Amino acid sequence: MAKMTLDQLRKLREEKKGDMVRREVEGKDIQIIVGMGTCGIAAGAKTAFDAVVKAVDEYKLHDSVIIRQTGCMGLCHVEPT
Repeated sequence: MAKMTLDQLRKLREEKKGDMVRREVEGKDIQIIVGMGTCGIAAGAKTAFDAVVKAVDEYKLHDSVIIRQTGCMGLCHVEPT
């Protein structure tokens, strides 16, 4: 790939901004973030995530709750073993 000028990079950034999907948290009262790194999954994060999704569905809380997954949160030392 050829080198790009600063102007070309800026143009590319502007073009790609529209492609990015931003997570909508505005208007939500509760944001739940579940650490799904390998240590979290080993400690039961997938089961916990599924339970939270099920509860949000069951109680129809989609308007006020957003559930997110993230990678390692750096808390491996406090994961249940």
